[in-house]
Amino acid sequence: MKITEDILKALQNCIHGIGSINELSQQTNVNIETISKYLSRKTQSIKQDTWEKLYPRLKPYLPQNGESRPAIKESRIRVDAAAVKIDHKHTLLSIDEKILLDAFAELSPELKNKKLIEIVELARQAVLKNKPVEE
Repeated sequence: MKITEDILKALQNCIHGIGSINELSQQTNVNIETISKYLSRKTQSIKQDTWEKLYPRLKPYLPQNGESRPAIKESRIRVDAAAVKIDHKHTLLSIDEKILLDAFAELSPELKNKKLIEIVELARQAVLKNKPVEE
């Protein structure tokens, strides 16, 4: 199956609706890396057996009769196996951000803490770098 713009949009909207690439991977039994390749256009087609796994999840997001379908948004994301209601504006993450969050979720608690400290330090340095010099 060739990855068309409609399929790419459906995949993006499906991930947004479900909450994460990790969740789509678990629901369809398709590797996260494979889904990421589709999203980043590193491959131009989807194998038939993979398409058969993805299609039931993508179908609600695909256009019907040539019409474009709007993104279906759910107001929940999974956090430690619990569904938490949040405001839609907080669910607008890019695909890259969702990939990072999914990867981060797989880390051990100790490594998560270490990486958070590193990220906060990088952000602090960036803020200081962009801060105007006082005379």
